[in-house]
Amino acid sequence: MLLPHFHRQIRALSWLVVGMFGGGGFAHAQKQNEPPLVLRSSSLLQEAISSDARKQLPTFLESNSLSENANQLTTLEGQVVLRRGEIFLKADKVDYDPTNDFAKARGNVYINRAGNVYQGPALDLQMDAFEGFFTQPSYRLLKNNAYGSASRIDFVDPSHTVMHNAGFTTCQRKPGPNWMPDWFFSGDKISTDADRHLGVVEGGSLHFKGVPILPYPEIEFPLDDERKSGLLPPSFGVDNIGGLEYSQPYYWNLAPNRDVTFTPTYWSQRGIKLSTEFRYLEGMAPQPPFQGLMRFDYMQSDKLRDDKMRWGINYAHTGLLNPAYAGGGLGFTLNVNRVSDDNYWKDFSLGSTLGIQRLLSSDVGISWTNGFITTGMRAQKWQTLQDLANVSNRITPPFDRLPQLTARIQRYDVTGGFDFSLDGDFTRFSSLRDIDCTNAAANSSSKLFYNCAPNADRAVTWAQLSRPFVTPYGYVTPKVQLHGRSYQFEGGLPNTLFYNGHQGQTSASVAVPTFSLDAGMAFERDSRLFDRAWIQTLEPRVFYVNTPYREQNYLPNYDSGGNSFNFASIFTENAFGGHDRISDSNLLTFGVTSRFIDPETGAEGARFGLAQRLRMKEQRVTLPDDPTAQTGLSDILAGATLNLSRSWALDSTVQYDPTTDNFRRRVVGGRYNPGPYRVINAAWRTENDAAGNSVSQQLDLGWQWPLHDLWGGADSHDGLNRGLGEGRWFSVARVNVDMATKKPVESIIGFEYDAGCWLSRTVIERQLIADGLARQRILFQLEFVGLSRLGTNAIGSLRTNIPRYQPLRQPAMPASRFGNYD
Repeated sequence: MLLPHFHRQIRALSWLVVGMFGGGGFAHAQKQNEPPLVLRSSSLLQEAISSDARKQLPTFLESNSLSENANQLTTLEGQVVLRRGEIFLKADKVDYDPTNDFAKARGNVYINRAGNVYQGPALDLQMDAFEGFFTQPSYRLLKNNAYGSASRIDFVDPSHTVMHNAGFTTCQRKPGPNWMPDWFFSGDKISTDADRHLGVVEGGSLHFKGVPILPYPEIEFPLDDERKSGLLPPSFGVDNIGGLEYSQPYYWNLAPNRDVTFTPTYWSQRGIKLSTEFRYLEGMAPQPPFQGLMRFDYMQSDKLRDDKMRWGINYAHTGLLNPAYAGGGLGFTLNVNRVSDDNYWKDFSLGSTLGIQRLLSSDVGISWTNGFITTGMRAQKWQTLQDLANVSNRITPPFDRLPQLTARIQRYDVTGGFDFSLDGDFTRFSSLRDIDCTNAAANSSSKLFYNCAPNADRAVTWAQLSRPFVTPYGYVTPKVQLHGRSYQFEGGLPNTLFYNGHQGQTSASVAVPTFSLDAGMAFERDSRLFDRAWIQTLEPRVFYVNTPYREQNYLPNYDSGGNSFNFASIFTENAFGGHDRISDSNLLTFGVTSRFIDPETGAEGARFGLAQRLRMKEQRVTLPDDPTAQTGLSDILAGATLNLSRSWALDSTVQYDPTTDNFRRRVVGGRYNPGPYRVINAAWRTENDAAGNSVSQQLDLGWQWPLHDLWGGADSHDGLNRGLGEGRWFSVARVNVDMATKKPVESIIGFEYDAGCWLSRTVIERQLIADGLARQRILFQLEFVGLSRLGTNAIGSLRTNIPRYQPLRQPAMPASRFGNYD
């Protein structure tokens, strides 16, 4: 039956009938000048019903018997069902007062409000305000699928509840009268706030395997994945340098777009370090956005370094200052990386990934562009961390850029189909050289050459003009370039053999023209491979470049380096990167690529490529200590990529010298990914010198694999991104091994266990820092699904360092009340 809003339903139905049949026509027979009919969303389908809409909702009642007295108190008995909007109530007996909108339910009471379910013997509830109390209830919350029981639950309003003497867990109940959840959180008082998605426990304790492991006089916990202020779970670890490690982070949610985390850390061998991380994302339409992250670490006294003060700062900011300044976008970037001393790289990690950082760049820049013109101004300064214990492990400090001014004009398809660009660069190179060059005339090493390069101003102008001729079956692109630069040396060129004949010279300039011709074609045919239809292509390519010789070897080198020999660099005009060396060239490059493309999806199943270069004139422009490039055929470059199935992928590149039958470089990598949580990545890298002697051999191997595959155990999928079922062990690892020394350079080896409602991770990290020095850490983490994590950030290490690692629990879509709708 309908109470007391039944008349509203009848009136709405009558309006609908009149609208459809009134005037002798149907609804679609509307006048041409009237606006078209549009669908309107119903408040009944909204995730959260507003208070105004809730007051207009009807109440549906159903029972075996119904009686009403003179006070309009309606008594329903026998399989009573009451429904209004997002509230669904069942009980053996319900006394309902429509005047006060108050319901008193007794016997097997069950209530579902927006997906949250409560059950118990007795409930007193004011329906519209959702105020009342439940005695001896059990409950299940929708957002984190947690459940428990309490002596009493007070419903303060639709968003706030208070549970007394309550327990909380996400472990699913198993058969048997003596079953206990693996973990549960108990509290004298548990308050929930749906508006803030927050829970507060007073007098609480976390129990694991029947043992109270973490008492909390008062703690806040999230009801979903949104950010909340408060203490985060502590972390524990073991470091072979710092000893036992304990961290207690505090998270402060300043605003939806700003937060800060304070993390004091205690090391048994070092002392206390304070870390602060501040994040922000600013800007509201129509203002442009900008964002940044700042991390500052501070240690007042380090016992392992003679009680010295240690600190490190990382700050990155990027964004637009004005999206329409002078007709273009004005951007600003700031990047600061500084530490207190040279030994910082040995003692502390400078990032979330394995790897040594000894060159720290700090720079600030401002740029402007309107799509055709781009200008910028930048200042960059380096901090070089030296190995104080090993002089041979010294790093030459790079040159600072104080400042660097750049400009670029670029247009495509202008009159006649030409493309052109004009670049300008002015840089002041400055650095404190720590080697005395006045008496170094007899020394001609490249390291000394670089260290003795004077501070200088360098101006570069680079113009390019090309005319692409493109057809459906091929293209031809002739291009001309002119690269000019000039130097002003501070104090003149020093007295070393590299500057022989130019010592004391205070300025220099050089201009280098280049002509290149790039041409290619594409043929295709239908083919079959592995019983599948493919479109096979054949794409030959020819590239010619001619650059005359200009004397440059005596000039200091501030930013140039040799390009690696690969498929990208073999089709470029210059053998060097940067502006201090423009290679003289008269060479012709041949290449061919063949692809196998799925005709239905367009996916590339395989790709094969070959390329070789013919040098018709010796290259005389070189970097210090590098030999000149001789005439004749270059090494052969070959590559192949296979993606013939979703499980297998192979990628390889080799550089082969046919003259000496020597593989100069080989990179062979592959991936096997047959299903969820199963992946093996492997890469083999080798490099030989011109005589065939091995320079390096490295094996990079990583995986994530369920161990129950070893004994033929079956998966038990609990849902998308929910693991492979309870009681599963997983092996996770990544190992980089130097095969010449048979020693690991970096390694991460660990195990994960999925117990359903909790996960455990144990990871051992090892990183070779210098000869005879390695940093090792043991990371252990317990994750209580739906609550929090305890221990070190083992999952962060796995996500960062293991390619295609898949966490056993992934954030799902927000839970909807219609997902648990009665």
